[in-house]
Amino acid sequence: MANDKAVAKKKRYLKSSARLASARVTERLSGQTGTGKVELEEVDLHLRGGRVENHLGKPLPVHSTEIRTLISPSLAVEQLNMTSALANYATEAVEMTSRLVMFSCLLIAVSGGVEDKAFWKRQGQARLKYSLQHKNVEKFAKNVILFVGDGMGMSTVTAARIYKGQRQGRTGEETELIYEKFPFVGLSKTYNVDRQVPDSAGTATAMFSGVKTNYGVLGLDARAAPMDCDASQNAWSSVDSLATWGQDSGRHAGLVTTTSVTHATPAAFYSHINHRDWECDTKIPAKHKSCVKDIARQLVENRPGSALRVILAGGQRMMGFTSEGDDNNDGCKRDDGRNLTEDWLKAGGGKRELVTTKQDLLNVDVGSTDYLMGLFSRCHIPYKSVRGEAHPSLVDMTIQAIRVLSKNPTGFILMVEGGRIDHGHHDNFARLALEEAVELEQAVEAAVEMTDPENTLIVVTADHSHSFTFNGYPLRGNDILGFANETDQVTQYETLSYANGPGYYSHRLNGTDSSPNNTWKDAATFTAEERADPYYRSVATFYLDHETHGGEDVPVFARGPFAHLLAGVYEQSYIAHAIGYAACIGPSQKLCAPRRFSSEAGVGALRSPWLLGSYGGGVG
Repeated sequence: MANDKAVAKKKRYLKSSARLASARVTERLSGQTGTGKVELEEVDLHLRGGRVENHLGKPLPVHSTEIRTLISPSLAVEQLNMTSALANYATEAVEMTSRLVMFSCLLIAVSGGVEDKAFWKRQGQARLKYSLQHKNVEKFAKNVILFVGDGMGMSTVTAARIYKGQRQGRTGEETELIYEKFPFVGLSKTYNVDRQVPDSAGTATAMFSGVKTNYGVLGLDARAAPMDCDASQNAWSSVDSLATWGQDSGRHAGLVTTTSVTHATPAAFYSHINHRDWECDTKIPAKHKSCVKDIARQLVENRPGSALRVILAGGQRMMGFTSEGDDNNDGCKRDDGRNLTEDWLKAGGGKRELVTTKQDLLNVDVGSTDYLMGLFSRCHIPYKSVRGEAHPSLVDMTIQAIRVLSKNPTGFILMVEGGRIDHGHHDNFARLALEEAVELEQAVEAAVEMTDPENTLIVVTADHSHSFTFNGYPLRGNDILGFANETDQVTQYETLSYANGPGYYSHRLNGTDSSPNNTWKDAATFTAEERADPYYRSVATFYLDHETHGGEDVPVFARGPFAHLLAGVYEQSYIAHAIGYAACIGPSQKLCAPRRFSSEAGVGALRSPWLLGSYGGGVG
């Protein structure tokens, strides 16, 4: 009897899933044409009983080869894949027996075929042909854009890929993020000199300067003691970053982040300090205040920070722009009474523009602006899911940064961080973390559209991973934020979870007994509204106030000049050396100098109408 109930429950679940999949496929296919959209001539695209029918209800014999796209062959296959869940769910709902198993092949509703060996051979050959189109670009890079997804390890990339696809009405697994189409992929080893699992200060220093260092240290090598400043030692151990290398070559440099401008990752781009927490004067211990400037002061007073042409971030409080807010949630409050933004505005060297809202940013006169600073929140910019109209998106900031920096005929170096992926994970907010990861991908897409791969190197990577897991045996097309199992025999659990963090007590049963299945709340006991809340915490199996980073290697995606140097497995510090060679800057100049800087990499078309002033009201 219990087994019959489980089967009936499973049938209802699968039928509901089939209806959802049908709706997703219909919405995705219906009436959409153009680049990236499937076109079926004279077919009113809706699915009835697993068939494609015309507007008269007559079945049409449509073969997969009749589906055309205006993009790469691999994406044509992707459009076929997204319909597979419908037939999978519908078939299982009808043919369910007392013991349910997942089909080894998924029916394709459009073609009437299966994902058999012929299908996968076609898919593989299409991808091969796409890959063969790529060639190594061995002109030196005029421009470099380094995207950092803070905490965006491989499990986050995979989950974000599926999350993006499902939001578009697909099953999700077959989706590609824009940077996953880049021709060269590597893995970087993220450990700090003194830690097996790293923090963002040490990893960002490695990526930006080419030198690994200790946990919590910014812009200093491993000889500098964490939390203990010695001026002489700091002078010996100071390391230059990509920003300095670029400025020394005549390029302009800039940074964009959704965190505070003084947070660990952006701070590694310009500062040299013994601990990442010394963001403003009140955070530096009294005995060290005469030894080192706080991070915010270094941004305004010391090169390369003082010479950055674009600074777009949060962090008003650390800069002394405002004293309002809570020390725990809004960053540290300055005690020296200084408003560092006023000092920045008075620095001269060209027209300087300070903006604090999205509309101000979009209205910037790019043509006449030489230096642009945007501080859009007291501390970090709010998560995308809960962000108000006053705050710009990462895409907005990236586009305006490129427009300002691209005016320099010598080129630019830009670092863009999706910094709140990391914060979402630390709080076990899986949904928020994935939203932030998708927003980073959108910023990458904007950069791809605005630049020329013949003269612009784009690199997308992470500083480290998280204890974020993607598990269970969910069905194809299962909601990535949904349940990993559908059975009455064990507690229902979610596909995404964490090894540790504050989500532990959100899911732990009080007064648990010794049974392993009576330790955790059944995930199904949370209402749909509770689970859809952006601040819903995913389960963590060990309690900590803040979830920890993960120690595994992280992916590196690259396209453009000398992007092939970033294929393989290497130390994270190698990334800066490879970028340095590609742009012929920094220590790598010794190797690239014999080839000299090619004039062909010089002017290069930044091809988007955004640069001509059609985006946000500015003048290109």
